[in-house]
Amino acid sequence: MNGLTDLSLEKQLYDEGIGRVIGMDEVGRGCTAGPVGVGAVWFCLHELLGGAEHIPAGLHDSKQISPARRPGVAQSVRDWQEHAQVSFASAGEIDEIGLTAALALAGRRALAQLPEADLVLLDGKHNWLSYEPSLVDAHLFADADAVVPKVRTFIKGDGRIVTIAAASVIAKVDRDALMVQLDAQFPGYGWAGNKGYPSPAHKRAVAELGPTPWHRRSFAL
Repeated sequence: MNGLTDLSLEKQLYDEGIGRVIGMDEVGRGCTAGPVGVGAVWFCLHELLGGAEHIPAGLHDSKQISPARRPGVAQSVRDWQEHAQVSFASAGEIDEIGLTAALALAGRRALAQLPEADLVLLDGKHNWLSYEPSLVDAHLFADADAVVPKVRTFIKGDGRIVTIAAASVIAKVDRDALMVQLDAQFPGYGWAGNKGYPSPAHKRAVAELGPTPWHRRSFAL
């Protein structure tokens, strides 16, 4: 599959006077085990547009890249852009505050590790990043003290926007690697293969072995 190279959106933003953007995407939303992850990559649009030839070969929506090729593309993204971060919210945090707040928590943890930007380009329809912590969950956001820029959402942005695709790939690779590690600690659930998604075999394992600390008790297991 040919990689993404079209920077027309980024050029439009630059022409609007936007100089710094962060591409952002989540991973693991639909899982019943493991954390939710958020990938975020910071870009200087002037440098991006002036060096389009350096876009990593094969960059695309992570789901469109074969599992064998994803780690190489993710490493190319990190070699290409210095400021790339993947952060997580645990299964326990998801159970405590809900999925939307947990996505915002992971997203803000990622933002806290990156330079400030003028705009976040967020994959999907819903702007979960701008969630405002409540009195109930504010304590969890103490380690995620980040300025949340303006956000624009893009449905299926990971498959058509370079800056979001970069975040998609690193998020998928990092979370998959974590699930492989957790599979070794909690064998029998097939996490190295299903990555925490509710496959039939995963559901049978929960029924037979019971849930682990990494299962989302607030989800239908």
